[in-house]
Amino acid sequence: MLRTALLAGALAAIVASSWARLEQPRPGLGELLLVAALAVAPALVRGRLRIVAVAIATLVAGSVALDVSLSSASPFDDRDIVASLVSRTWEGFLGFYDVTVPFEGIAQPFMHGALLMAVFTFSLAGALAVAARKPPLSLAALLLGAGWPATMLPGDNELARGLLILATGLVLLAAVRPGPLKLRAQVLAGGAVVALALVFSASGAVAKSQFVDWQSWDFYNKPDAPVGVSYLWRADYDGIKFPNKRTRVLRVRASSTASYWRATTLDSFADNHWDEDLTAAYPPEDDRLAEFSTEELALMPSGAGDPENWIRANVTVEALRDRHLVAPSVPIAYDTRGLPNVQYASGAVAYVTRMLARGDEYMAWGYAPRPKPSALAGSPASYPAQISDDGFYRTVERGTLPPLFGDPGREQWARETFAFDRRLGAYEPLYRQAALRAGKARNPYAATVALEAWFRTGGGFTYDETPPRSPPGVPPLVFFVQQSKTGYCQHYAGAMALMLRYLGIPSRVAAGFTSGTYDRERRVWNVSDRNAHTWVEVWFKGYGWLPFDPTPGRGNLSGPYSASSFSFDAQGAKVVLAASALAADQLLRFQLARNRNALPGGTPRDLRRSGEQGGGGGGIGRGAIFTLVLLGLGFALVLGKLALRRSRYFTRDPRRLAGACRQELVEFLADQRVVVPASATLDELRELVVARTGVDPRRLVEALGLARFGPTVAAAAAAKRARGELRLVRRRLRQALSTGERLRGAFSVRSLLAR
Repeated sequence: MLRTALLAGALAAIVASSWARLEQPRPGLGELLLVAALAVAPALVRGRLRIVAVAIATLVAGSVALDVSLSSASPFDDRDIVASLVSRTWEGFLGFYDVTVPFEGIAQPFMHGALLMAVFTFSLAGALAVAARKPPLSLAALLLGAGWPATMLPGDNELARGLLILATGLVLLAAVRPGPLKLRAQVLAGGAVVALALVFSASGAVAKSQFVDWQSWDFYNKPDAPVGVSYLWRADYDGIKFPNKRTRVLRVRASSTASYWRATTLDSFADNHWDEDLTAAYPPEDDRLAEFSTEELALMPSGAGDPENWIRANVTVEALRDRHLVAPSVPIAYDTRGLPNVQYASGAVAYVTRMLARGDEYMAWGYAPRPKPSALAGSPASYPAQISDDGFYRTVERGTLPPLFGDPGREQWARETFAFDRRLGAYEPLYRQAALRAGKARNPYAATVALEAWFRTGGGFTYDETPPRSPPGVPPLVFFVQQSKTGYCQHYAGAMALMLRYLGIPSRVAAGFTSGTYDRERRVWNVSDRNAHTWVEVWFKGYGWLPFDPTPGRGNLSGPYSASSFSFDAQGAKVVLAASALAADQLLRFQLARNRNALPGGTPRDLRRSGEQGGGGGGIGRGAIFTLVLLGLGFALVLGKLALRRSRYFTRDPRRLAGACRQELVEFLADQRVVVPASATLDELRELVVARTGVDPRRLVEALGLARFGPTVAAAAAAKRARGELRLVRRRLRQALSTGERLRGAFSVRSLLAR
């Protein structure tokens, strides 16, 4: 039982640590220990009670992981409990296909629960295999339970993690077997394997890219049925439902740096919803939006005029049935000479008069400034005429225009406006919440990042594609912010943009797609229907429109100024928020923890090409390599010897089987320093065994046959007596051998009998 507990506990610890990497901040140690203990406990129960223990442990683990109440008097008969466990686990599992890892456990409770259930399930499977003394099954549970999460989030310590899994697997193969432990040879062989793996993986001459780059497999290459996916680019807060099968809508050839693909902007807020306002613009010269108009140029940063700073994307339409042309956020130019009847609208939006068809291709460019928080904090609330005078990007419900940011009369304006107009008065709670969370900000950036971080981690919001509907008379966004705190991207983006406008900061909702999945080999982003997304764009003097993403778990922007970015300058933003007397530590607690694991350049770990990793190598000297090669040869000899012994029994010839048994017994006696001449007859061999052990040879033969081949139908009645004979062999051998050989001889005989 002690061996089972130790081996199962080690397996559960490795599985738990592998899955815990997928969540940031990491799950609590207490939760992981509890789930692992629940998984190991049934393996320590014997008999039929083990089934009951598995059922109880599963229910308790589910209640801990997924917050399912077990208050029912008869939990085993309560189908609602089981249904809740299954549905919540499945919903959390599906979240791993839609949410970038590492995910935020606060915002994704079902994913957090599914992660804990994965730890429990694989640990339980491994523990039961250990208890049943099934080395292959325990090894399979380890490799699947620890290897699967490693493929979701590659990191900087893949080598050490792989060696740990390899070493644990070798220990399981050696120790999870019937009979007493005999680890000396296995430890030496396993150490040689681990050492050789370290050498070969560290050597630059050997450690090339993988032979099978399975992560870049493109399952879309199979001819698809001619499906089409269309979108209504208007805010809808009644819930969304994606089809079960993913459909690739776009292929974008671009660099590996993650980028949003923007289709349009929702600039107008009326009747409780955001909607696009495709104000016609003059057609650009030579299809270049950089030469769009003086109005658009006034809203673009100075760096956008240099094509060297642009992000290029070659877009191929797959199953997207829409009129909008997507481009890297924020779009700056298009080359649409392959498409007829292209129209342009304000906001750098391009569209065609007919639906896009499969196979349509065009080229688009975007410009993504990467200012630091300190630079944006110095951007004043100074805006061009189309923002300050026209107020196009600052109007709220019914065309109302709040004062600009920093205007001392904003509070008086709010009291008068909300009291005068009953319909606007319904939005007063939203304004009050904005003033509470970001009203003390000293600059527009501090207010923007405070709201973004509050939605992502500080406000207790959760992502839900089927949120509750708002009651009559309560606007959906007000109900979302004040009461339900559950919703999807349209809720988060719409609420944040509207709250910014109430604070006098120009903003709008951007709609399109997240980056999708990057094919490293083809250098193509595969964008599916599930990547449809909305986020927020905020205008800053000197930098133009900058994207922010308040939706928890959906952000993979690249700018260090955004809390949704993998390269977010959390410390710099903390200084900015602290200077504005805002709760920086509370708002940025997740980002501050994740910032320690960020990669340079703001690219998620699972989106980097393998070639971007530094080359390994050459740190181990020739002498060490020569020594390790010798160890490897010794390991090969041990394997060859074991294979030779096992191959003797690969026959049905009784004479050959008898000879194999005789040979193995002779070798065993030789290991015990009992010399048996090669010419010894069966009678002489019997006399040696009797003289050494004092056991009746017939009983020994019966015990050997039963232990090796199992009880037959005829011998089933004698199974109990045979087990007694096995114990007798061990007791007699202990009495016969000297003190120095006693324990080793007993273990060796038992190991032989167990084969």
